[in-house]
Amino acid sequence: MIYYFSGTGNSHYVAEVLSKSLQDTMQSIESAQGIKQDEMIGIVTPVYFFGLPDIVKDFLERLSVSSKSYLYFVVTYGGKPGNIGKEANKIMQKKGTGFYAMYGVKMVDTYIPMYDASKNEKIESQIDPQIEEIITQIKERRIGDYLKGTVPVFINKACSFQYKQVRKTYNLTIDESCIHCGLCAKECPEQAIEMKEHVTFKKEQCMMCLRCLHHCPVNAIRFKNKDKGQYRGLL
Repeated sequence: MIYYFSGTGNSHYVAEVLSKSLQDTMQSIESAQGIKQDEMIGIVTPVYFFGLPDIVKDFLERLSVSSKSYLYFVVTYGGKPGNIGKEANKIMQKKGTGFYAMYGVKMVDTYIPMYDASKNEKIESQIDPQIEEIITQIKERRIGDYLKGTVPVFINKACSFQYKQVRKTYNLTIDESCIHCGLCAKECPEQAIEMKEHVTFKKEQCMMCLRCLHHCPVNAIRFKNKDKGQYRGLL
């Protein structure tokens, strides 16, 4: 079984390729009810400010797997994965287990609080070869940390502080081009958006996964009123 969380589509794409090549089933962490005890269990997630998205962290804290299961972790990232692997492994080690292997896939960066998606380097041609290498290693039941791009602890702490500010929903605005289609509210993994006379954010903070921004059909959602483009992934 492959469990994944994807804000803008990158991790979904990786999970789907893994699922097809490994002939394994995949399920979104958002809708996962029970944990299926399989011979092989994979977790696919993006990295947020060098750490785990809340929804993935909560899932791992609930996750109970057999010590006989080959447990692997795949991170999608645009800059660096930071210390997300250590954070995830620490959670599982408290349960008396851990990830047998951890991998990373560098993809187009969609995190516009830090990057401009409209000017982002197109690296799609480099994505599938990375995934194919990971597939080979998983089939061989490789053991090891293959994540590259860790950062010093003080940088990780600084980014965690910055994330607390970035994830405030007042950073997101919706302009007059909004057509009130309701897609943003429907797709929000934290149910932070509601449809009234005007589309509003009903929570003070969210994960800032930016699914609403990148998938708005009319590009009406902005981060700090700036248009830094949209990226809808490879699906």
